[in-house]
Amino acid sequence: MRLISLRSAGRVMTLCFAVAVTAAGAQTYPAKPVTLYVGFPAGSTNDNTARTMAHQLSEQMGQQFVVINRDGAAGVIAAGMVAKMKPDGYSLMWASASPVVMSPAYNKNTPYDPLKDFTPVSVYFYLPYVITVHPSVPARNLRELLALAQAQPGKLSFGSSGVGGALHLATELMLNMSGTKMLHVPYRGTPAMTLDILAGQIDLMTNSTSMSAQHIASGRLRAIGVTSVKRSTQLPAVPTLAEAGLPGYDFVGWYSLLGPGGMPREVVATLYRNFVKALEQPAVKANIAAEGALPGGNTPEEFGAYIKAELDKYTKLVKSARLTPEQ
Repeated sequence: MRLISLRSAGRVMTLCFAVAVTAAGAQTYPAKPVTLYVGFPAGSTNDNTARTMAHQLSEQMGQQFVVINRDGAAGVIAAGMVAKMKPDGYSLMWASASPVVMSPAYNKNTPYDPLKDFTPVSVYFYLPYVITVHPSVPARNLRELLALAQAQPGKLSFGSSGVGGALHLATELMLNMSGTKMLHVPYRGTPAMTLDILAGQIDLMTNSTSMSAQHIASGRLRAIGVTSVKRSTQLPAVPTLAEAGLPGYDFVGWYSLLGPGGMPREVVATLYRNFVKALEQPAVKANIAAEGALPGGNTPEEFGAYIKAELDKYTKLVKSARLTPEQ
């Protein structure tokens, strides 16, 4: 009986030690710099927002959050890297909807499972886009643009930040709903795409309202419509696509914080607590307002459910539009 008691006592002591170590780990995280991977180039909205949040988290958590750009394939390259990294909270991803739900819906060969290979933390903001054309395109509004595209299938060209990404699928949704065709020209990110449309090398692009507003105001681009259900606070005179002639059109992107699948719950809780606190800081609020976006802050559990719903939505869109990775 005494031997059994000693063994039981040993197990209790081991369990208590494990709990103590776990609690200590939660209190000391982060004990070293954290790397925040961004799947788009410097100067993009992804990069700008990531650096704003990284600076705030660095101040709050006492360790540097270092932003590393690994751009390409609409964020899939960075996502594929992070999905395979150690889930200890020191390698994170600043992720748009593109690599998390859009590319996997678009391409079955995407090198990760968005429901299993990532740990959700929270959404930073929800972002409407605006569709613009170069002034040389003889279309003043959506109806004229679609009539022009239908009269010359495949002649007009549109850019995107990568195949299967948000800017690609937002345009494809417009084309699918209207029964029109255009030539897709993918880029490695939004800066190169913007330079080309300003130079008249492509006819149309979908981009964030913040990245397009100055060019619309100067007359270098012409706004056709915003992609959200409600008009943008940055472009209140621009109608939504639903108002302009595509009833039911609704497409909103989002940026978020994720980690590799299997991150410890206490680490996720620490990140989430600081993330929500950061959303209330003046610099972060100003950054969100400057993008014409709505703030996030959903819990990790809510974000996980949202990812699943978004993946289902875009899988249906890709199937309906009969899109393939070659497009």
